[in-house]
Amino acid sequence: MIRLDTLFFDVGGVCLTNGWDTDARLAAASQFVLDVEETEGRHQALADGFERGELSLDAYLDHVVFHRERTFSRDAFIAFMRSRSQPHSASLSVIARLASGGRYRLATINNESREMNRYRIDTFGLGQMFSAFFSSCYLGVRKPDARIYEIALDVMQAEPAASLFVDDREENVAGARAVGLRALHAPDPGRLVEYLRDAGITGDANDHEDTA
Repeated sequence: MIRLDTLFFDVGGVCLTNGWDTDARLAAASQFVLDVEETEGRHQALADGFERGELSLDAYLDHVVFHRERTFSRDAFIAFMRSRSQPHSASLSVIARLASGGRYRLATINNESREMNRYRIDTFGLGQMFSAFFSSCYLGVRKPDARIYEIALDVMQAEPAASLFVDDREENVAGARAVGLRALHAPDPGRLVEYLRDAGITGDANDHEDTA
């Protein structure tokens, strides 16, 4: 029987709300009276490179928002972006318990821009729970590309069959499974404890997992 020893979690959608997703951008367009179609088009042109760490937040905002004079400041817009990040408290409670139990090594695999990723790690105390952050902005590759999962496994010196990846999006779960990782689809962060329990993980010292 192969026991799980390494758990990988998505950040946005599992640990926290999604930081700068479609809903956040629509809210920003309403708050700051931006043209939705134009702003979204400019975002999409840079989104991949932004999340792969190829340009800074300032460079992104220069193109997406501040390509023309605005009545609001850059600081005000960034503050709004940050305000969209909120904790999924139930999930974080479960993860904190797993981290303190010492049974598993915990890390994240997520797609996010560099400045927002750093802000979220620091603001919500994720560094106290996870030993490593495999973020697209650091690795230059995004989920569900196989390479991001392979890098995470290599760096953690983890065996795919002894590792579990948890994500709220089916395409990312499928990407993890394609490289041999055990993966769990967790669309509702409020039910994370149930999803993990179904996978044989409770945070107790006598946790057990099947090899299926």
